[in-house]
Amino acid sequence: MGIESDCRVADSRLLNRISNSHGQQARFMYSRRLRCAPALRTQGKRMSDLKLPIENVPQCLRDRPQWVCWRYVERDGKRTKVPIDARAVRSASATDRATWTTFEAANEAYLRSKNLAGVGFVFTKDDPFAGIDLDRCLDEQGEFIWGKDVVDEFLTYTEVSPSGKGVKLFLQGTKPTFARCRRDGFGPNGDGEIEVYDQDRFFVVTGRSVIQCEMDVARRQAELDALCARLWSQPNIPVASSVPSPDRQAESLRAMLAMKVIDHNDGSHRLYSACCRAVEHNLSDAEAIACIRAYERVQPFPASWSDADILKRLRDAEHQCQRVQPAATDVILPACKSVGQLLRDHPELRRPMIHGLLRQGETANLIAPSKVGKSWLVTDLALSLATGRPWLGTFETERGNVLILDNELHVETSTNRIPKVAQARNIPLSEIAACVFVDNLRGRLKDIFSLASYFHALQPGFFRIIVMDALYRFLPKDTDENSNANLTDVYNQLDCYAGMLGCAFVLVHHVSKGNQAGKSVTDVGAGAGSQSRACDTHLILRPHEIDDAVVLDAAVRSWPPIEPVCLRWTFPVWTPDPSLDPTALKPERPRRRPKTEPAVAKPAEPKWDAERFAEEFVSETPATILAVIQSATGAGLSERKANKLLKLAEAQGLIHRWRFGATQPVQLATTPQPEVVA
Repeated sequence: MGIESDCRVADSRLLNRISNSHGQQARFMYSRRLRCAPALRTQGKRMSDLKLPIENVPQCLRDRPQWVCWRYVERDGKRTKVPIDARAVRSASATDRATWTTFEAANEAYLRSKNLAGVGFVFTKDDPFAGIDLDRCLDEQGEFIWGKDVVDEFLTYTEVSPSGKGVKLFLQGTKPTFARCRRDGFGPNGDGEIEVYDQDRFFVVTGRSVIQCEMDVARRQAELDALCARLWSQPNIPVASSVPSPDRQAESLRAMLAMKVIDHNDGSHRLYSACCRAVEHNLSDAEAIACIRAYERVQPFPASWSDADILKRLRDAEHQCQRVQPAATDVILPACKSVGQLLRDHPELRRPMIHGLLRQGETANLIAPSKVGKSWLVTDLALSLATGRPWLGTFETERGNVLILDNELHVETSTNRIPKVAQARNIPLSEIAACVFVDNLRGRLKDIFSLASYFHALQPGFFRIIVMDALYRFLPKDTDENSNANLTDVYNQLDCYAGMLGCAFVLVHHVSKGNQAGKSVTDVGAGAGSQSRACDTHLILRPHEIDDAVVLDAAVRSWPPIEPVCLRWTFPVWTPDPSLDPTALKPERPRRRPKTEPAVAKPAEPKWDAERFAEEFVSETPATILAVIQSATGAGLSERKANKLLKLAEAQGLIHRWRFGATQPVQLATTPQPEVVA
């Protein structure tokens, strides 16, 4: 049997699984309502030779001016469908509206030209539509080899592709942010593919529908989320409950049809009873609605009930009925891909959030000493992202919503600080009023793992970045921040949240005790070394030798290395200062030597002044400021005294600065730097 005789919607499939006499009657009653369209194989012929059944193309698609023509082009030995501008008969683009037209114009152009193979619909981010392409799912006779469960699950407008080997589903929904575009390996030979798109792509439209009784482009967001979660394994999405189970659905439908419930007016009591049967058989919301719709076609309700009405009664039924929970499983299946598949499926890096520093789905650490102004800095970061301004005037940002989870400040303090930073950056509060969100968790005793329900309640894709300030307050009780295993668990959990929400995380943390000047970037930060290895960006602030200045540096994973940036503190923001030397970090003070014998009176040394300082520590050979200060402190001068004498000597013209380029440290010498003659 081919599709012409075998295509049935999901509720028909369920009815066919019922074996008792009631089920036979149900099948008989429902079969009278079905009529299937033939799966016509074109085998590469022009579709005009077979006449495009325009009447089958849903009106909601025809009403959109997002149509192109198409034809086959040979590329790398393979026939490829390319979009054609119907008006100019030249190449079109799925991202250029100027090359699209109306359905009528595209169809007319296609009928006029023998060089065109058909028409196609372009998906955009501004329309509510999405498409699913099941490739190589039909055999030579037009029967499903695989994929019929997907068609049955979605119950939306579905048509046979031009090759006759695949089908395309048109639905209303938005692809989850974690989802990719293509997954292969389906069917007995592993050559079947599923592609999912909701923008920047066109689908060939044939009008040769698989199921004529379901012609609408239906709203199927829950089913789309479930399918994408299955295809691209999301550990925090309840995939198992979203996978259609014909056995559970059939048993649930049989239980509904066996009910002896008398209607009262609108049939609400019978609807509630049907919802109870769905809950008892542990159906997901999507499965329950499909099952109740199948029951409704056999036993109609006196009144019309929307999907929202059914969902409301399902929630009521959950309070009354007990779900049978499926056994948990820790089975992990391989998902390896060839290099060719990787290059095809992932041609670009992930979407940038902060250019040069952070991408979607990544985690960044912001490490700095206590009370240096970390919270002010991340507030500045949040406002930059919310308005699309460069952060610190250096790092371009992608505009989007920001959530600050603050575990240190009280809500009044946060409320007081944000307007101050906005004023310093000349940002009107009206510009950030609806895109910066703050949740002060201080005192609510929530850690990374207990916040799972919190993050699951957030809408995926709504926030571009989530800031967690400060990390140590989000660590679970008894967690050792010096344990690599403990911190790895924390970062693994954050990776799950980032993938689920389609955002990036910024974690604010403190440094260990002692001077950080001699450490590498990845060694700065209190706790186990895994914190810098597990994150994607390790951003640090270290004190500069100049008071009220720090050096910002970072180790990044998916960007080229960045140059250190010097920042000066001017309440309430940090501002880049290119005049400072980023290598001039605040030096570590020499330790005092223990006294081993009674002090012996020494002759008084000459008094230190600018002239003696220049004579002792600066010569005609240029040396860095850091080297000069270290020599002075090694001779017994305090760091503060050495800096003071250096400034005096420079002011009196005893020493001079030598510069060798923007990226080289400033050096000192007793003679002026020679001028370079062009």
